[in-house]
Amino acid sequence: MKTSKYLLILMSIMFAFYACSDDSVSVIDVDPDPDPDPDEQELDPALVGTWVVDPTAGSLAVGPTADDLSWWSISSGDVTARQCFYEDQYVFGDDGSFQNVLGDETWLEADWQAVDEDGCGAPIAPHDGSNVGEWYVDGTTLTIDGEGNYLGLAKVHNTGENGNPANNRINYTYELSDNDDTLEIRISGWLSDVPEATWYFRLIRQ
Repeated sequence: MKTSKYLLILMSIMFAFYACSDDSVSVIDVDPDPDPDPDEQELDPALVGTWVVDPTAGSLAVGPTADDLSWWSISSGDVTARQCFYEDQYVFGDDGSFQNVLGDETWLEADWQAVDEDGCGAPIAPHDGSNVGEWYVDGTTLTIDGEGNYLGLAKVHNTGENGNPANNRINYTYELSDNDDTLEIRISGWLSDVPEATWYFRLIRQ
């Protein structure tokens, strides 16, 4: 809680002052807050709003590096087959809140979710949009913080592809273009054998 933290900081500073025998005062430098308060994290106003993954070929891709996405790239036919996925919304609030807004169906995958085959189906908790998380940036790093919150594919996080990130936090790199109406997201670390392997998601503003 902020009030308790500030009280502790004030007490630390008070103890850092001490009276000397000649009535002078000496000051000891104190680091008031080595760990920044999450409420004070930076927000990029250009991200505020509602986004969807661009419903065109190449909007999802993966490869061995951020500059080589040759392993797989979504085709126009797959875009049509995954229409439910392209209707999912990613909402960045100007107060730092973040929410996945899913309709009656989203894209489900058999390799990590409790479904028999890949396809559209009712969202499965915690990736069902029921939790409001947080977002903030640090340079070109965009952090999504909250259980079940994500960008692009729900399964991908910084240490795997099972939809279960450490501390419910995922770090992406991001880049805006087209007058801030196109948002390109990259994430790595999910494939331990190839640390630079990268998933790419291209989003457009609603």
